[in-house]
Amino acid sequence: MPTKIKTIEKKTRISLGIPKNVCPETILMLKAEVNYTHVFLYDGSYFLSSITLGVLEKRLNGFNFFRLNRSVLINLSYLDNFSISAKKIGLVRLKQNNQEFQVSRRRKPLLIKALIADNK
Repeated sequence: MPTKIKTIEKKTRISLGIPKNVCPETILMLKAEVNYTHVFLYDGSYFLSSITLGVLEKRLNGFNFFRLNRSVLINLSYLDNFSISAKKIGLVRLKQNNQEFQVSRRRKPLLIKALIADNK
């Protein structure tokens, strides 16, 4: 009788400055606060990391993350809506928590380019 072999898919995990490593797909967004970063996960939990947002942005490079402004990095997989207001301000809303974030003036064209590339 053949034995059943369980195949466990190996997922990439990233060190975020806490005792356990986190799978990038579970990260909803990261928000900077001076030299610390709040990491919000899709399941609603969050934690504080002692690593700056710039360093975490480099670690998450290639995992579908985008830096909206100086203090917010989002996972584009959880993007719900991107709109431009009457004052030409770019606003992004996330699926999980319905929070809106402003996109910086210089990063707006890069976000549009990333969204177009993501939809192809």
